[in-house]
Amino acid sequence: MLIIHTTTPSKKEAKHLTQLLLASRLVACVQRHKIKSAYIWQKNEKEVVCKENEYLLILKTLPEHYEAIQSLILSHHSYEVPEIIAFEAKAQNAYDAWIKQTLKA
Repeated sequence: MLIIHTTTPSKKEAKHLTQLLLASRLVACVQRHKIKSAYIWQKNEKEVVCKENEYLLILKTLPEHYEAIQSLILSHHSYEVPEIIAFEAKAQNAYDAWIKQTLKA
């Protein structure tokens, strides 16, 4: 199983990405959380600390779908450098089987 994190600046964009990912059958589940982020960004030739309200999407998928998911996110995301971070994970047997069955089509 693979867990992928990405963030969006708005609920609307988070919902749109969620719908695209589920409709494409690239993910079995998406969890959406409102978060506050702080990060360093280059702005007007200076490094600044930015603080933003964002939405974190946690995607549950299979490793073989990573490239397609990354491509979909990059082509529909409003950020210049979107966060796309993947973690391999071990899941309880029934949950793992559900993900595999769901993404089999």
